[in-house]
Amino acid sequence: MNRQYIKSGSRAVSVLLAAACVSTLLVGCGDTAAEEEETLSEVIPVETQMPVAGTLTLKNEFVGTVSPEESVYVIPMVSAEVLSTDINVGDSVTTGQELCKLDTEAAELQLASAQAQYNSAAAGVQAAEVGYEIAQAQYDSTVAQMDVQNEQTQRQKDLTMYQMQMQIDGISDGIDDINEQIAQLDEDREDAKDQRDDLNRARGRANEYVKQAQAAYDAAAVAYGYEQAQREYQAALALVTGMESGQIEHDDTALAAAKADLETKRVALEDIKEKLKPYEEAVQAAQSAASQTSAAYEQAKAGIESIDDGKEKLEESLSDTYRSKEQTETVKNLTEAQLNVNTQKVQDIGKRTAALGVDSAAAQVNSAKVGAAGAKVGIDSAEYQLDMYTLTAPIDGVIEAVNVKEHDFASPQTPAFVISNKNTMTVTFGVSEGIRGTLRVGQKIQVDRNGKLYDAVITEIGSMVDQTTGLFMIKSCVSTPDDSLLTGSSVKVTAETYSQADALLIPYDAVYYDDSQPYVYVAQDGVAKRRDVETGIFDMELITVLTGLSTEDTLITSWSANLREGAEVSVRMTAEGDKDSTETGAGDEADDTVPAAEGEADSAQAAGEE
Repeated sequence: MNRQYIKSGSRAVSVLLAAACVSTLLVGCGDTAAEEEETLSEVIPVETQMPVAGTLTLKNEFVGTVSPEESVYVIPMVSAEVLSTDINVGDSVTTGQELCKLDTEAAELQLASAQAQYNSAAAGVQAAEVGYEIAQAQYDSTVAQMDVQNEQTQRQKDLTMYQMQMQIDGISDGIDDINEQIAQLDEDREDAKDQRDDLNRARGRANEYVKQAQAAYDAAAVAYGYEQAQREYQAALALVTGMESGQIEHDDTALAAAKADLETKRVALEDIKEKLKPYEEAVQAAQSAASQTSAAYEQAKAGIESIDDGKEKLEESLSDTYRSKEQTETVKNLTEAQLNVNTQKVQDIGKRTAALGVDSAAAQVNSAKVGAAGAKVGIDSAEYQLDMYTLTAPIDGVIEAVNVKEHDFASPQTPAFVISNKNTMTVTFGVSEGIRGTLRVGQKIQVDRNGKLYDAVITEIGSMVDQTTGLFMIKSCVSTPDDSLLTGSSVKVTAETYSQADALLIPYDAVYYDDSQPYVYVAQDGVAKRRDVETGIFDMELITVLTGLSTEDTLITSWSANLREGAEVSVRMTAEGDKDSTETGAGDEADDTVPAAEGEADSAQAAGEE
């Protein structure tokens, strides 16, 4: 600080006075010099003011990046040739507006196939309905036969008993078939469980491969110094940006050198990215394998569930068949016991038995209709797929990028269009952890784009450190943007950060330091008194004092080479003070009209004598 040394002007005066004294001694005037020294004032003229209680707020500047508040990527859901597109960068589009059409040949073939399957299923429904009509006719025929059953002979009765036994045997055979199918499903389920367990283990290995690939990528990034190269590039970019915007003084040579250095760092960063690309691709390949394995695992689980569903249905059918067998056996027993006693009951049981065939045919009709409904879903799905071959705008906005053209091949891996809604723009900037704690959502900030100022409000405060910059990302909203705020452009952001309230504000230059201990001088009864203080934040003009000083103290704000503990001072209040008189120590009086240079000379001389 400039207050830690004796001013050169004071030293010059001291040297002149010393030379004058030596000259006087040589001519025998030593007594006169002594008398003159006694007449010189030892009182130090100082300027003072009263400390003021208040709040000090600091502002910081950051480099931000402009982006739209809403930006979407229009990604094709299918891979196909682009047939037409009339959209260019800068065009304004509305929600639902057609952007481009893709070749729909494959989708149309899929739709035709789904239509054919539906037609086949519909034919199955018609066939099942015919079967139902036949079953109904058979039921009617059975009823008719039972109406004349009483007129048949005993042979016919025996034949009926034989036929019923054959029916029971047929049902028994059906039961055996169902049991065999259930046993086969149990075997299939065990095989599916083994497959599921194998896929689960494979899924674990695939996930481990992902971790290993990611670890290899992270290690390579550290080995190649990716983060360091990124920071160096950002620093070089900030330097060039500062020079070009006029914030940093420079000449053409310095700017050219900075740009060359920026290009060198950019090339170095791109080289590292290229080196890391195989590792990144390895991570993506591992993730793809893990995804495929997981999908196969889920498919195996679904297969087990499907087997369980099929088994459940077979068990239900087996239960129904057992009941049918029991019913048939009951009918047979009743027929055998009551053949000549109550033919009407036998006829009723026969009718119910025949009705089972009708019910079975009706079930087949319902099953066929379910199949037709499933085929109709296939048509709907194919039509939905066909709609994917026309890309439309999901929002109102401006086209930022067009990555397709006629006869190119569109792919789900590459966005075809980028659309941004620029009614509201976002400015994102990074801050340290300390500054992050001083910001709040809703806080007003200022954005500077090439000298043009915009008001903005903080909308989001990041809670995770950005791995590239090591900073916390802050988002702010500019509600009245214009064409100057281009997407991706850099801006200067100014925000109030640190603030200290309920503190005393004094001039920054009034504070001295003894090693690391800050202190000030106050005027008390015409004498300078040292006060050790505790300071807080400061800017170029003011500093806050937390302890050691009060608003009642008379703070010395001017500098003097002889200012020290116990020095006599003459006080002149400035700024906040209302005094313009002189106070002296030890009961002496001082002359307010003594020039400042003369006062400094006396102080310098006194310091030399000591």
